[in-house]
Amino acid sequence: MNKMQAFAKKHTLVYCVLAEIFVLGGMMLCSIAWQILLRNVPLGEYTILALQEACGALLAYVVLRQSGGGNVLLEKGIGFRKGLGVGGYFLVVGVISAASQFAAYEGERVLRPVYEIAVFAVCMFLVGMTEEFLCRGTIAQLLLERYGATKSGVWRAVIVSGVLFGAAHLTNLIGAEPVGVLVQCVVAGMMGMAFAAIYFRTGNLWVCVFLHGFVDLCGLITSGLYGTGGASEVISGYEPVQLIGVVYYVILLSVLLRKKKMNEILMRINQDQ
Repeated sequence: MNKMQAFAKKHTLVYCVLAEIFVLGGMMLCSIAWQILLRNVPLGEYTILALQEACGALLAYVVLRQSGGGNVLLEKGIGFRKGLGVGGYFLVVGVISAASQFAAYEGERVLRPVYEIAVFAVCMFLVGMTEEFLCRGTIAQLLLERYGATKSGVWRAVIVSGVLFGAAHLTNLIGAEPVGVLVQCVVAGMMGMAFAAIYFRTGNLWVCVFLHGFVDLCGLITSGLYGTGGASEVISGYEPVQLIGVVYYVILLSVLLRKKKMNEILMRINQDQ
């Protein structure tokens, strides 16, 4: 065990907060660096974001490795296909979100160039990779080890990791309206709890990466396809009424972590130890 791993185990919550600051701060610096280096090259919002998220994915991977959790990337758990079944709620939500956007879209339906659409898609899955490596593979995993393989330990790891995930979205105050950002933080926090529950249920981090990227892609689909309304504009449009979504996440969590499935989680964790 290296010094970093020892610190993470002894001061887990502090380590988790510092890990978020390291990754998010690094991403901001990368974004600034890319814009300076490529200042004479016309770049779209999603190209800049993709470059930023590529740095974020690398930094999150470094944190994951340094905390001793690199092996989680190789763990299959219950398998990818079965894992998608566990997280099927997000597949449905993604499809509904995309369909509702297409139905409400009133702009001109002229597709952006293929390479820009490809960059958008890659960008969304890089977001999923960065955030899942950091918030589930590192933070949720460390918190579970800290709180212990018990029912209360799982719930505490799910809730605290979700709160930290929601708080990470405060960085969107740079460029987006405060009300929209605060709404996003609350909903993202609940979403983070659901992803942590799915991660503990499946034992497969790549399931969460895919579901996260899929939801983000669907949530910005018209922006990515038609080039209208970037991520900051979409976030600024969030309204308090959307907090009703918290209710659905509470129900989802109660289903994902019901007694029978909780017992399966604890059994799998104990077998892995």
